[in-house]
Amino acid sequence: MNGFFAYDPSVDLQFQTFSLSHIIPLITIVIGVFLIYRYREQLRNYKHEKWVRYGIATFAILLEASFQIWQMAYGAWNFAESLPLHLCRLTSYLGIYTMFTKDTRVFEIAYFWSLAGVVSILFPDILHGADRYRYYHFMLSHILFFFMYMYMLFVLEFELTFRSFKKSFIALFVLAVAVVIPINNLFQMNYMYLLEPGDTPFVIFWQDNYVLYLVGCIGLVMVVITLWYVPIHFYNKHRLKEGA
Repeated sequence: MNGFFAYDPSVDLQFQTFSLSHIIPLITIVIGVFLIYRYREQLRNYKHEKWVRYGIATFAILLEASFQIWQMAYGAWNFAESLPLHLCRLTSYLGIYTMFTKDTRVFEIAYFWSLAGVVSILFPDILHGADRYRYYHFMLSHILFFFMYMYMLFVLEFELTFRSFKKSFIALFVLAVAVVIPINNLFQMNYMYLLEPGDTPFVIFWQDNYVLYLVGCIGLVMVVITLWYVPIHFYNKHRLKEGA
């Protein structure tokens, strides 16, 4: 297949960092989060709110299914590389599940991983430009799963506490050390970019010492997650004032 669904990126429209095709998704995130927050009460009280939520989650499922089919069509799909062990894919799957089930126990852990969607768009590890399906899948899937968590936070009013943050922090550390790193090294995979940096900020730790690379990567992720708790702290204070 050629054209829009071609597997190889085009020469002329390969993805360029901070080009228009990069800035537009970033602006979309800002506008989308603002609209979700601005119309949170209308959405919460809408008699068909459940179907809005189900629709968002279903769209995320269809995006992921289309990606799997696209890979299969080019013989590029394999089971090992499709495991949900990249942080973005895992967080997306958990977001879809929570949008359907309203399981707050899953939400409070996965929410703090949702910033991965924004980070991945800031530093996208793709070559395909705006003339290719893969560009739209990458951008839409990351934007959408971030929106799902904003929807659950603002519209469904799921609560997050410092205890939630600690559980999320510990869960991610255990997942990375006990599952992802062994799988990466046993099967030469690169889940969470913990085998090699690719085109990510982890490249700053890419030296001759693999252990130091892992320490740097895990440390940076933990710092980012900690910073992601800061707005939750102030948002909780704001909600308390509103309820007073």
